[in-house]
Amino acid sequence: MVKRTQGLPLNTIILAIIAIVVLVFLILIFTGGIGKFATQTNQVNGANQTIGAQCSEYASSIETQMGTSTDPNVQLQMLADSQYVTSGCSNTYQYSFTLYNGSEVVCGLGSSYCISLSNSGSGSSCTPPNGIPGCELQ
Repeated sequence: MVKRTQGLPLNTIILAIIAIVVLVFLILIFTGGIGKFATQTNQVNGANQTIGAQCSEYASSIETQMGTSTDPNVQLQMLADSQYVTSGCSNTYQYSFTLYNGSEVVCGLGSSYCISLSNSGSGSSCTPPNGIPGCELQ
């Protein structure tokens, strides 16, 4: 004697899942949910581009200011005091500065890099004006 079980065929279950996914997608389209997602994504991209442009402006400005000095130590102190460093751009936005003696200061390397300017030896803090975070002297 063969027993037959009651149940839904696998094809019916798969079709029901597909129908639910399509229904959710249609609801998102008609309620504007997809538009909200796209708008939020564009806002994040726009904010990143704005920050990059601002960091580029800070870097250009301090590079011009550093060109007025012939003392590399003064140039480094100018960089440490600049908006490029104090705004955090030196950690993330890559830029190279050339000092008067030909040395390169490469920035945007991350928080593990630091140019220490204080000779006092008190602590290893890499915060302006005693250090330039995110940069390396080459």
